[in-house]
Amino acid sequence: MLFRRKKTIMRLCRILLLTIILCLAISPAAAYTITEFCADGYAEGDGDEYFVLDGKGSLASWSVTDGEGTVSFGGESGRTVVARNGELYYQIHNSYPDLEIIDSTPKVPNAKVSKKFQMANTEDSLTLLHNGAAVQSVSWPDDVEKGNGRVHRFENGVWDLRVFKIGQSDFEPKTFTADKVTLFVSPDCSHEVITGVIKEADDTIIISMYEFTSVSLAESLADAEKRGTEVTILMEGGPVGGMSKAEKGVLNYLSRAGVDIYTIESEGKLPARYRYLHTKYLVADSMVTVVISENFKDSGIPKSGSGNRGWGAAVEDSGVAKYFTEVFEDDLAGYDIYSWILGTEQFPEATESDKAVKVFKPKTITNCEVTPVISPDTSYLIGDALNNAKSSIDIQQAYISHYPDFENPWLASAVRTAEAGAEVRIQLDGMYYNTDSEADNDEIAADVNRKGLKNLQAKILTDRDGILKLHNKGFIIDDELVLISSINWNYNSPTNNREAGLLIESEQAAEYYTQVFNYDWEGVVLDNPASAAVGFDIRFILAGAVIAGLVVLYIWRRRH
Repeated sequence: MLFRRKKTIMRLCRILLLTIILCLAISPAAAYTITEFCADGYAEGDGDEYFVLDGKGSLASWSVTDGEGTVSFGGESGRTVVARNGELYYQIHNSYPDLEIIDSTPKVPNAKVSKKFQMANTEDSLTLLHNGAAVQSVSWPDDVEKGNGRVHRFENGVWDLRVFKIGQSDFEPKTFTADKVTLFVSPDCSHEVITGVIKEADDTIIISMYEFTSVSLAESLADAEKRGTEVTILMEGGPVGGMSKAEKGVLNYLSRAGVDIYTIESEGKLPARYRYLHTKYLVADSMVTVVISENFKDSGIPKSGSGNRGWGAAVEDSGVAKYFTEVFEDDLAGYDIYSWILGTEQFPEATESDKAVKVFKPKTITNCEVTPVISPDTSYLIGDALNNAKSSIDIQQAYISHYPDFENPWLASAVRTAEAGAEVRIQLDGMYYNTDSEADNDEIAADVNRKGLKNLQAKILTDRDGILKLHNKGFIIDDELVLISSINWNYNSPTNNREAGLLIESEQAAEYYTQVFNYDWEGVVLDNPASAAVGFDIRFILAGAVIAGLVVLYIWRRRH
């Protein structure tokens, strides 16, 4: 019995040893992976479709099949991009692939192709083979969602951790210790901080902006250009409703002053990389970075008087400036960038409010950690911060809307944190376009308040003390973490737009913006919109009741 047991053990050991040897022998099977592909590109006939193999060693024993045709390899090694048409791929990506399937580009070697290899847009698959054995497979729409321009990436063993489209960037998060940060808010003091940064710039100013109609800021930038500061502006070329006549007039004025202006926009069948360039930031002299929630408009950055409630920060740190400059340069290098064409629209007249709003002054703090947030690349940092909150969350948003097929995940995180015992306050804008629909701010606030938690409240900010509307997109967490950003709480802003923000870890910063938040919170008129019915606006119900009453009165009078 003992002999048999030893014999069995020896047999098992031999099997184990053989398994190890086999694993070592076929270890190259794990050496290559399909890390990226795009089956539905923008070029004619999907000529820019491609897949990427990444790994080490020779590719001679590797191949990729779509079930009909097969691409095999020779002496290639390392990261290899295989495109259908090298020239069409170049037109979209501004670089040539390593191999092409169709013999069309002299400078691009041909891949070894048997039968017809072409990825279908709606339904197909890719299988990676090593010595004829399948080691990886991906299919769509089963494993990944199909879509025009969708790039599928394999990271950490998972496909499509984020929605990715052709030409979009993939910046990693970085945290910097800033020597100095100046905190400010609109409408109180944003103009003086931003114009101060512009006036002090000597060499360069770069600006990424969704809308620009401010006469005062345009004049400051023209003055900077005249004194020798090189100014470059990147604008959204197709904002909601199109570019206004005033905005075109401002850009014409700046262009005549020597400012380099570019727009990012769709052209024909070629969509822009991002749904909207919704960023609001500038970098001066590769040192000072200003990130704000507001556009360069009189309402967002008023020279004096009333305007939007928004938050901003001017960070003096070369690392932060370099990070945002790299984002700017990446955006400026895309296929969807166009130089501004001078038009006939005239420079608009300046408008100023008579009512001065100077409640809060700028505050400068030192030695605090700053983390840029770039959408769609690193907008997940916002969700991470909300999920890690312990004691308190103060949220100030222009609006919150649910995702197409499920509730807003950031709002859900805040509610869960409140259910765990944290104090959570949510403040939303009360303008008619954010409260007139059936599922907007007042319904969101009502849903929150109906949960019946004393530590969870939602309020609607209405016009008061020169604050025209709440346009902010920020929060304060645990009295030590502040978000300043352009990122709205909807589906597109963190997923499809180009956005920019800052996470500032500082008790002093949290204290400053908490004071602003409390000021706005205490002045709210609609402080408990729990009466807003789900799916209905209470004002519509009241209006209907009034109309019905008038009809009844009219009929009664006719009969009597």
